[in-house]
Amino acid sequence: MLNSSGHNKILPGLVDSAVEFFVDQHEVKCVHDGRTYSFENFPEWIIELVKEDMLQHPEAIKALASWENLHESEHVRQYIYCRFGGLDNDADIDVDRGIHYAEYFDCGLRGSCKYEGKLCCSVQVSNGYLTKTEIEILKRISKANKLIADELCISCETVNSHIQNIMKKTGLAGKVELAIFATKKGMI
Repeated sequence: MLNSSGHNKILPGLVDSAVEFFVDQHEVKCVHDGRTYSFENFPEWIIELVKEDMLQHPEAIKALASWENLHESEHVRQYIYCRFGGLDNDADIDVDRGIHYAEYFDCGLRGSCKYEGKLCCSVQVSNGYLTKTEIEILKRISKANKLIADELCISCETVNSHIQNIMKKTGLAGKVELAIFATKKGMI
């Protein structure tokens, strides 16, 4: 793999203490300290760090709690699967143990998963993918733009710009249609 300067970039975790999660044939794995681990053998500190991250995302906890036929012992595994499943050049957990959400992972259920946007960080729509900020705006789309701006600590102009981008990406014509879309996706 090449980085932006054209030099080889080594997969995170291959030669350092970073962690890169990935899904291989529906199994959650990670690369860390030069080894590939299956989920059942992840170092305990990785599981604990992911659990801490889960607590920072109540929408993900709610989705996992309502997931039919998902045993409680599978919650952490499913969270990693949905949120970090893609393999890329950016560490999911860096060497300082900071968590990052860099990749889009197509689990095969994009566009039809009722938990889309709650567990995963991107939502596929007809003309691309919604960003995390666009998803946060969609979750609040029924509110006045000023309230959305205040809640997200951004300007009204930025909210308007994001709404315009969301409409272009979804092919929808206004806030009512976006609210219906967000409701169908379970974001509201």
